[in-house]
Amino acid sequence: MKLKLIFAILSFIATFFAMAQESTQLQRVAYKLTVAVDKKTFYEEAIKATPYVLPDNTIQLYPGETVFIEIEQENGIIRSMKAVEQNMHPNKTLSIRFSQTSKNRIHQLTMLHIENPFTEDLIYTSKIFLLHQRKWVDTNVYPVSKKLSAFETWPDIITSIALAGWEFKSK
Repeated sequence: MKLKLIFAILSFIATFFAMAQESTQLQRVAYKLTVAVDKKTFYEEAIKATPYVLPDNTIQLYPGETVFIEIEQENGIIRSMKAVEQNMHPNKTLSIRFSQTSKNRIHQLTMLHIENPFTEDLIYTSKIFLLHQRKWVDTNVYPVSKKLSAFETWPDIITSIALAGWEFKSK
């Protein structure tokens, strides 16, 4: 009887830890963000250790970040999205890079690059945090065509981007 009870408790604990590991999102490590503004000015912010993917599947990135997002989908419906350290499943993993280009310490442009490995176009919405306006604003983005990459560029100094509303485009 004791042996069965111990086995049942150990099975429960093992199941609990396996489920906890499965649902854990990859988090960015805390760091100091530095964004070039002009020859004399840099924007700096202490970025906390936070998940790349929020519970509603919004992805928040800062300039200089690249993230791999594994998507689980069923019949074209996205069931889950999670950030992973490596692209171990290239047929179901988005690669997203958000970067700033500067020349001689002067901001030139901010760019978003998304690689879509799926056989369907991917649509999403985007908000950007503009440094000079100090607020989030909606921005237009194009669908990411199937099996291709998409590039979005802005002349603005953007300190963060939020990508949400992910869907496969209906035929």
